[in-house]
Amino acid sequence: MSFRKTIFINSTSRPKIYYASIRKVSSVKRQFKEVEIRVPWGFVAGKWWEPYDVRPILALHGWQDNCQTFDRLIPLLNNNVGFLAIDLPGHGYSSHLPHGMVYFALHYVMVIKSISRDFNWSKVSLLGHSLGAITSFLYSTLFPAEVDFLMCLDAVKPMATPHRFKYLSKSIEAFFKYNEFVNNSTEPPSYTIEEIEALVAKPNKNSIDLQYTKYIYERNIAPSKLHPGKYYFTRDPRLKIGNLNTINQRDIVEISQQLTMPIFIAKSKTSSYFEPKENYYEIVDILKRVSADCDFNYVDGTHHFHLNNPECVASIMTNFIRRHNTEERNIGGIKKDVVVDRI
Repeated sequence: MSFRKTIFINSTSRPKIYYASIRKVSSVKRQFKEVEIRVPWGFVAGKWWEPYDVRPILALHGWQDNCQTFDRLIPLLNNNVGFLAIDLPGHGYSSHLPHGMVYFALHYVMVIKSISRDFNWSKVSLLGHSLGAITSFLYSTLFPAEVDFLMCLDAVKPMATPHRFKYLSKSIEAFFKYNEFVNNSTEPPSYTIEEIEALVAKPNKNSIDLQYTKYIYERNIAPSKLHPGKYYFTRDPRLKIGNLNTINQRDIVEISQQLTMPIFIAKSKTSSYFEPKENYYEIVDILKRVSADCDFNYVDGTHHFHLNNPECVASIMTNFIRRHNTEERNIGGIKKDVVVDRI
């Protein structure tokens, strides 16, 4: 495993330097360039997959993952369309939010808007897994005229958990706990690679196969200076605060009516819903009525089916993109000043 220095710029403090490993090639031949795109609080890092001269599909990962969650899927998708897979704020190589800030879903929505404005995209094509799918859903309800199509993997809507207010006090207490870690000079707990693999694989019913955990932890760890041979997680600890969202199902039902654009949904047959199951299907039923093409599919595998076994979903995604890749893409390709050398 190779490492390089990566600088994370915090708008209220001096840059923090971490070390992170570099994956130089994908599992299938398709080239990408590492990028850093400026946003108001720092920068968003990611991988821009060829072709580079057209407006890409923007890909958003799940909670505490990073852009490499798509490393095994994107090479199997349409070659005539580029993909920009990003690390959301606080994840991977992207800047963390300033000290004292809390991560909300709307922060991630603002990332989409910021990138779209920066590259002068006429439309936005969105692909999201889990948190990334929820973020893409929210953006599409807020700016429906800007989204040409939406693809959601194993999640669609924001969760409307009953009695959510009961847990808000715990989330607020957790904020003060984890916020203290942000500027703490003490090194976080460190682990062996084997321990990290187990920690990354375990959530969501052992969602990630051990052999593929490297795609997640490589951008999220740094070597310990105190314990040679061990590593610690560099993603923002404030991501663990918990869900501060208080949106209810009634509001989600209302905003879902805006989603008339084509929508692709792939849902694992065995993964959780993280809320009452009927909430999920109430929204899916609405999307089937209002969307120009709601392509709903059950697939085999865990919550991370797109990483463990991308072949199970690649062909149906390719067909969906082929049907709906009709909007102009000539404007909005890669810019030289966003490309970075991580070798």
